[in-house]
Amino acid sequence: MSDLFQKDIPYDFISQVFDTMEKAHWHIYQVLTKRSSRMRDFVNDRYQNNTIPPHIWLGVSVEDRSVLSRIEHLQQTNAKVKFLSVEPLLGPIGKLNLNGVHWVIVGGESGPRFRPIH
Repeated sequence: MSDLFQKDIPYDFISQVFDTMEKAHWHIYQVLTKRSSRMRDFVNDRYQNNTIPPHIWLGVSVEDRSVLSRIEHLQQTNAKVKFLSVEPLLGPIGKLNLNGVHWVIVGGESGPRFRPIH
């Protein structure tokens, strides 16, 4: 369990993961990243003439308004199912453009020193 699109992971390895996900079409895969532009570029290059298979869902983490550009990158991704993980929600994010986003997960922090979510 890690961020598949972390900068040190080679595209060849990511391609192998996608090859495996494509073959195992009876599963639903949820690929969540903070490296939204790298995911967008990889997916749009791999699926230039088609959309990603519908059993591979793509999502981005959005913890505060400083990373709202991740939503735009996700919206630019050639995917059938797109989702946001807005957790832990660390501060106000304002009104979101959810065009093309199918699912939003929202949650606060947990643990002994959690900050309340409003």
